[in-house]
Amino acid sequence: MGLYRVAVVGGAGYAGEELVRILSRHPGVALTQLTSRMHRGERVREVISGLPGAAENLVFEEPDPSRLCEADVIFLALPHGAAAEYVVPLREAGKIVVDLSADFRLRNPRHYEADYGWEHPAPALLSKAVYALPELHRAEIRHGDLLAAPGCYPTSILLGLSPALGADWLREEEIVANSLSGTSGAGRRPEVPLLFSEMCENARPYGIPRHRHMAEMEQELDRLAGRKIDLVFIPHLIPLARGILSTIVCPLRTEIGLEEMHAHYVSFYRNDAFVRVLRLGELPAVRDVVRTNRADIGLQWDGTHRRLLVFCAIDNLGKGAAGQAVQAMNLRLGLPEEEGLLR
Repeated sequence: MGLYRVAVVGGAGYAGEELVRILSRHPGVALTQLTSRMHRGERVREVISGLPGAAENLVFEEPDPSRLCEADVIFLALPHGAAAEYVVPLREAGKIVVDLSADFRLRNPRHYEADYGWEHPAPALLSKAVYALPELHRAEIRHGDLLAAPGCYPTSILLGLSPALGADWLREEEIVANSLSGTSGAGRRPEVPLLFSEMCENARPYGIPRHRHMAEMEQELDRLAGRKIDLVFIPHLIPLARGILSTIVCPLRTEIGLEEMHAHYVSFYRNDAFVRVLRLGELPAVRDVVRTNRADIGLQWDGTHRRLLVFCAIDNLGKGAAGQAVQAMNLRLGLPEEEGLLR
């Protein structure tokens, strides 16, 4: 079979640009179409530099579902609420859709409305979407045609907590996650709080008391644990362009040593090429994962309070967005899971 044809809708945002960079070098696909209303009619090389020849000569188009249907796989790198407009006709045409927005991550449309402020535009499709975190839902992704790429914060927290929840070590209450994020996670729209002069030498919490990713995390944590999990989540912006570091404080319900917990984490992710459990005593750093599709996880023990401390670092545009979306595409198309991606 020849190369799979892929299109990217919203190819000029931060996540869209990262998708273009990855897909333009992917040996199993041909990037055939890019859309951007803002840059319609411009050559891609005028907006995104350093791409291979075939990709840089593409021209940004107005998004048109009938034209998008010429591709085999369509990535949607659009704001929340905008993606569903394209998902409906593309799925009716039988196309594989990978959505990087939050539009199809939640199973309950009431939760979507509560956190995003409007009724879900296509609730009938929610039950057909696969939450495309490969390390937890690999089998479902292989058979899914609507893949909802997880959010960046949930990726770091779910990967950090999954082994402990699966082993039933944790109490249901008082799990606290503090996450530090680079400013690219807020998107490319110009906003005063994100200007260099506002963020340089600065750090601040935001999205308090309930960030919009909370519903997504609650849904998936409850599924993992088989019971209701009470999570406190506090996100912060820090003066980095990209990257997330999450620190998760986990109260234990059972007696277990750090070495045993570490061995379980290593075993849990032993077949996952993009998750690296660091050696005991090592802690993750954002600079080690930037521009990769890898998650680095470190463990520590707070003996005074009998709490497991889990640290997870990812690139919010890589494993937290574009890289993970391509990883899911690889699974769905039967390609090597690591193809086109950096570890």
